[in-house]
Amino acid sequence: LSAAFAAALGLMVCEIGAKKGRSESSALADRLLRLRERFLELAHQDATAFSEVMAAYRIPKGAPGRKEKIEKALAGAARVPLTGGEECGELLKILGELVPLATRQSVSDVGVAANLGEAALESALLNVTINLMYMKDPAAKAPLAERRDALSAEGARLAAGTKQALSDRLS
Repeated sequence: LSAAFAAALGLMVCEIGAKKGRSESSALADRLLRLRERFLELAHQDATAFSEVMAAYRIPKGAPGRKEKIEKALAGAARVPLTGGEECGELLKILGELVPLATRQSVSDVGVAANLGEAALESALLNVTINLMYMKDPAAKAPLAERRDALSAEGARLAAGTKQALSDRLS
């Protein structure tokens, strides 16, 4: 939801730019609108994945297939925030592109959106980490952990670039 709010702030900045005749903002607005909707969809998927984990843990201990169902549910619960993290990376990329297009009055809103986007990414990856902690199968965990680590590094790079562009604009 934080990422959806960040995308909405980016959309607001695009709308202000469009009113000022900055047509480049409209292409970014289309991408941000798609992302905002995607983040809302992912919030629902995350709630569903969590419910599946809880249902798996409610299976009586010793019941056939319980461990496998828990493992599968945890992997699913890790995949949703990984997808969200990928989308947060796209959000941060777009916000970086928006910095030079923002008006002087709205450039700080891009900064707020970038902060929210970075926090959403870090939060999503924290949710991945907690699910991985409970998974037992190293072969299932490894690719999820690798993807998490790559998203973390890429997100940090994108956020740093956006922050630098903002700093340059606000100086």
